Amino acid sequence: MSNPLRAYLRDLTQTLKQGDAREESFYPALERLLEALGPELGHSKLDVTTLPKKTEAGNPDFRVWDGAGKIIGYVEAKKPGDNLDAVAQSEQLRRYRGTFPNVVLTDFFTFVLYREGQEIARATLA
Repeated sequence: MSNPLRAYLRDLTQTLKQGDAREESFYPALERLLEALGPELGHSKLDVTTLPKKTEAGNPDFRVWDGAGKIIGYVEAKKPGDNLDAVAQSEQLRRYRGTFPNVVLTDFFTFVLYREGQEIARATLA
């Protein structure tokens, strides 16, 4: 496991152990992970906007940029343990999947990538 993933899991564990975390409490850890994994994903740098301005489809939690001013995707986060399959069928996610070419849905441990509205990859870290 790469160091960014270890650091991310350590951050999540610390936040969970506090016992009072909301979904937003996990945002800084995910932002750091996304930025750290940029080079492994084929980008020299990734920039992440947490809680960006509203789009035509609503307010995804993160907007991811390629480091050169181009938006490459959006991330919608739900609290750890949420049923991502059920969330994927919600009106909110149908709208995001129908509007954005790349959307990641996550509960911070499982990540589901939708491209052009279709699920193309799923990974669970822990």
